[in-house]
Amino acid sequence: MSPPSKKTIRIRISESALEELAEVESWDWSDGIGLEELIQWINGVAARFRPDEIDESARASRELTARTFRHYQTLGCIDPPRRAGKQAVYGFRHYLQALLLRKLIWERVPSDRIAGLLAGRTVAEYKELLLEGIEIVAGQGTAERVPTHAPVLWSRQPLAEGVELHLAKDRPPLSEKQVDGILAALRGALLGSARDSR
Repeated sequence: MSPPSKKTIRIRISESALEELAEVESWDWSDGIGLEELIQWINGVAARFRPDEIDESARASRELTARTFRHYQTLGCIDPPRRAGKQAVYGFRHYLQALLLRKLIWERVPSDRIAGLLAGRTVAEYKELLLEGIEIVAGQGTAERVPTHAPVLWSRQPLAEGVELHLAKDRPPLSEKQVDGILAALRGALLGSARDSR
C-alpha cells in the first residue's frame, strides 16, 4: 500500500501507542460513543500516526472534522453508525477506520484508492494497515507526538421525552451526599429550562 509520492514518508510511534491500541480494543464498546466524542478522540490520537514531515500543500488538515468524517462515510471508507434509540453511536471499528483514514490522507493516498483499501475489511486487517510502514520506537517516540486521553465511555439512561442521563461507565460509586447534590443540580437545570422555554 505504498502512497503515490516521490518522497519516502516516515512515521514513528512509541511502543506505548501499541499497548494503548490494545487497551482501547479491550474496552466495552457495546454502548458506543457519539460522533463528537469519536472525532475529539481521533484528533488527540491521530498525531501519533502522522508522518514526521507533511507537505503543507497536502489536502490533509491538522484535524478531522465531522464534515470530513461524513464525506468519507458516503464514499464507503467508514461504516455507517449503529443506532441506539434515536442516537447514532460508533465503536472500535469506526475508531480504527478513522485513524487509518487520517494516516492515508497524510500519506496522500487518493480518495478513490482509500475507499478501495478500507471497504469490507476486518478489524484485524484495519490494524495491520494502520501499522503498515510504521517504525516502532522505544519510549515516547518523536517530540511532536500528542499524548492521548481515553474517551469517556457512557451509559445512557433515558428519563423522559427530551431528557437523558449520561453516566460514565468507569465512575466510582457516589455517596448519598453526592447523589443529593446531583439531584438538586438536576432539578435546578430542569426547572430552569422549563422557565427559559416560556
